[in-house]
Amino acid sequence: MAKINPAGLAKLRGALGQVALAGAEGAAEVLRDKLSGEGSGRQYSGLPNRSSSEREYPAEQSGALRDSIAAEPAEEARARFGPIKSPPVEAGYLHFSNAQEMALLHFRPPDMGGRPFMDDALHDRDIHKAALDAVEREASKLLGARVRVGRRS
Repeated sequence: MAKINPAGLAKLRGALGQVALAGAEGAAEVLRDKLSGEGSGRQYSGLPNRSSSEREYPAEQSGALRDSIAAEPAEEARARFGPIKSPPVEAGYLHFSNAQEMALLHFRPPDMGGRPFMDDALHDRDIHKAALDAVEREASKLLGARVRVGRRS
């Protein structure tokens, strides 16, 4: 049985973590873009932009939700993205990051104000493409050769 070089294994894990973080950063960038601007719903007095309609990402009102979207390393060789940087309280009406306060609001139907945008983001083809493109770029940079990730059409 072959022996595993601990230093080599640590280096590989570090490289995989970089690749995962690049993918999460690519996804976060597209999600921030999708959370920018107004929606196609009603214009409520006191809000600067039209609100979102059902099945839309939340419309930008203060920019706080958009600005909370970030990527960060997670467990070994993994990364995550979403409302990580000080998500605003109103994010609770849209998605939960503090399970105690926000879970019930997350599961509200869209016609009652629920906007589970992270669920939508997990199935969004634009976000998938951005993450895969970033993974390919970072892996290619690290390996010094072009890397292609298998994709579904």
